[in-house]
Amino acid sequence: MNLSQEERRLTTILGIWGVGCTAKGSIGWFATRDGSHPQLNGFARQTAMWGAIDAAIAGVGWLSSTRRDPFESPAEQEKHRARLRRTLMINSAADVAYIAGGTAVMIAAKSTGSKRVLGMNLTVGDGAAIVVQGAFLLALDAMFAKRLSEPIVTVQA
Repeated sequence: MNLSQEERRLTTILGIWGVGCTAKGSIGWFATRDGSHPQLNGFARQTAMWGAIDAAIAGVGWLSSTRRDPFESPAEQEKHRARLRRTLMINSAADVAYIAGGTAVMIAAKSTGSKRVLGMNLTVGDGAAIVVQGAFLLALDAMFAKRLSEPIVTVQA
């Protein structure tokens, strides 16, 4: 496993997902702003917001990876691999919480049409979008955490 390549793959996938979600969610949010489709509006709003956050995280990760010394010692690479893997494992646990939270919003909103949370009226569509985002992030984080459990292959210049 080449740590730099894996990190670039991770940030690229997350960046593409984030930009795509931001674009599609924004279009859907704009198209349903008249209130005629509150479920679609909620789904689109959540998709756009989560996408923007994902894209920003990917951008920061990419910038961070470009600033790292490509000739860092094997011990430094191992520390970085372990830290990134630990972060992905923690993120995986948070992703499960997102899925549970989205499910709770869906259940709560189903009976009333919406659920007031932090000053926002969340619909079943909001909850569904949160579940989709959490599921994608769980798959991505868990996959890369597993990949980062493999030994590092150092590249000699």
